[in-house]
Amino acid sequence: MEGSVTSNILLYVLLLVTLAAGWWLGRRSRRSGLAPGRNKSGSSPSRDYFIGLNYLLNDEPDDAIDIFIQSLEINSSTLETHMALGTLLRRRGKVDRSITVYQDLLGQSGFSADELNEIKINLVQSYISAGLLDRAEHLLEELRTAKTSIKRKALVQSAHVYQLEKDWQDGVDVLMELLKVCDPAKRVEYQHLASHFYCELAEIELDNQHMSQAREYLQQAVNLDKGNVRVSILRGKLEQLCGNYSEAIRYYLQVKKQDPVFMADVFFPLIDSYRKAGKEKALHKFIESCMEQENNATVLLGLADYLEQEKGKAAASDFLMQRLEHKSSLRLLLQALVMKADLEETSSPELEACRRVLGDYIDSKAQYCCDNCGFELKSLHWHCPSCLRWGSVKHVMGILGE
Repeated sequence: MEGSVTSNILLYVLLLVTLAAGWWLGRRSRRSGLAPGRNKSGSSPSRDYFIGLNYLLNDEPDDAIDIFIQSLEINSSTLETHMALGTLLRRRGKVDRSITVYQDLLGQSGFSADELNEIKINLVQSYISAGLLDRAEHLLEELRTAKTSIKRKALVQSAHVYQLEKDWQDGVDVLMELLKVCDPAKRVEYQHLASHFYCELAEIELDNQHMSQAREYLQQAVNLDKGNVRVSILRGKLEQLCGNYSEAIRYYLQVKKQDPVFMADVFFPLIDSYRKAGKEKALHKFIESCMEQENNATVLLGLADYLEQEKGKAAASDFLMQRLEHKSSLRLLLQALVMKADLEETSSPELEACRRVLGDYIDSKAQYCCDNCGFELKSLHWHCPSCLRWGSVKHVMGILGE
């Protein structure tokens, strides 16, 4: 709601500035003794601006934008205004009209090479918004040959297009090129992005059981971003699938150092790797440390499951009840109720109703949330579907979640 209000304020400010600019140009031409200028449609600028103002006052900004675009001459001095209006149309969802604005600008003569490139990069953004990725890609190939700052913009947009197309290899290639020419302050961001692209490639190879190629991609990913917890998770999975359980354990334990929240996603594979590696003593030590330090609900539930297998349901139930004294969690409470009913081998209608309602409520809620935009998900996505940021989705924290 707040973003919508801000957008509307900016819209009216831009249109009023455009209106004021036209009024000022008209006054300047009259003061200089020149005949009033004509716009592209041949009508008087002052008349067009008053029509545009009328649309604006009647809360019809799209019609006002059209009037202002028609009334402005196309030349270098008005180029920024035309491009700003084209961007405004795109952000308001009028993508076809935005494309027309930029195509009309490209059809005019008198612009420098740099100005034409700026028009093209704006046109690319409108093509992307319209889903015309093939047109955007074709134009970007041309812009990537430029030797000015436009090359960096073209490389960034190319990475975005390849991401939308899930063309991870071409995405990596343009990001590697971008890292050679980008602003040093942006290097970490692009390295993080390239690291996730390599992870996407590695997951494809893992699904196809091409372990050597997957391992190579993951090495590239960690070279670019040593803090990417996704790489450690995938490396653990790869080594576990290959039967290298000691290596799998090492990578899974690394997850806890990088981001303890993600221990929830590797706890059960880690227990399995300990057992298959025959490292029971190390497993018991790991379990003991978790019972003393861990506060993640998923891991606590895993510990209860482990205790049930090793020491019985009573020990697991006692563990959950002790944890509920220090951690308010609906998920822990539900499992404690289930275990209590199983231990007593009886269940009242009230308890069954409580379990059912609580279970349905938990199942209806998201378990993951993007810490950048707040978008909620039922399962882990490394790429937020809402804000498109990589690595920002985490477990929901609080009484319901972790």
